[in-house]
Amino acid sequence: MTKGVAQELWNARVNNTKLPSNFAGAPRTEDEAYEIQDAMIAASGLPVIGWKIGATVEELFQRLGVSQPFLGPLFQRFTYDSGSEIQVLPGHSIETEMTVRLKADLVPREQPYDRADIEKSIAAIHPSFEIVGARFEGELAGAGFRLIADGGANIGTVLGRDAGSWSGLDLAKYPLTLSINGELVQEGNTSVLLWDHIFDALSWCLRHPVLAQRGLRAGDLIMTGTCTGITPISSGDKAVADFGSMGEVSVGFI
Repeated sequence: MTKGVAQELWNARVNNTKLPSNFAGAPRTEDEAYEIQDAMIAASGLPVIGWKIGATVEELFQRLGVSQPFLGPLFQRFTYDSGSEIQVLPGHSIETEMTVRLKADLVPREQPYDRADIEKSIAAIHPSFEIVGARFEGELAGAGFRLIADGGANIGTVLGRDAGSWSGLDLAKYPLTLSINGELVQEGNTSVLLWDHIFDALSWCLRHPVLAQRGLRAGDLIMTGTCTGITPISSGDKAVADFGSMGEVSVGFI
């Protein structure tokens, strides 16, 4: 059953279609959800190039129907440069966040990594968007474990240019804005995240059972969580996020 559900979710992703809301074989526990996600990764036949972290703001727990943050895999096939156009379906949304790219492996170990250890392994920080949406009918709200099984509901990742040196920047409370079709719709700040600092998101990843064997690898992208909530988008929209001195990221929707 697990492999069958995983294949159906992957097929829905590549074909831009949706399963019924309460699809057969939907997970009943978090462990079942990650088993389906793992089988979905295998069904893709593609290498994982990183991870998104979902539900990184506590108020999203109840809204999404989870009790803690969750992981979802990233694939090169669904990773885009700033300025790209992406096909979206009704119910898709956008999140604005900082994405970290690694230059060195971070292997699981008993002694936790501190922030300085993490920073030494970081190659770049990118202004970014995550496009989110389920491969099943209905809203993200209340979807719970189905979101995890569905790869964390990642539709796509849009990366701005490497922000360059982050020395002197306060990444614990860094401001940014989101505009849709030229109108400011959200002002955000990294301080809304569960982490005290965006680098702490990687420490959380390394403690997660999903990464107990793999760890994080050089070249991996880690999306550290939305700073502007979950904003609905539609075909024809254009989104721009301003990260101040770190630059901008933009995307159009078709």
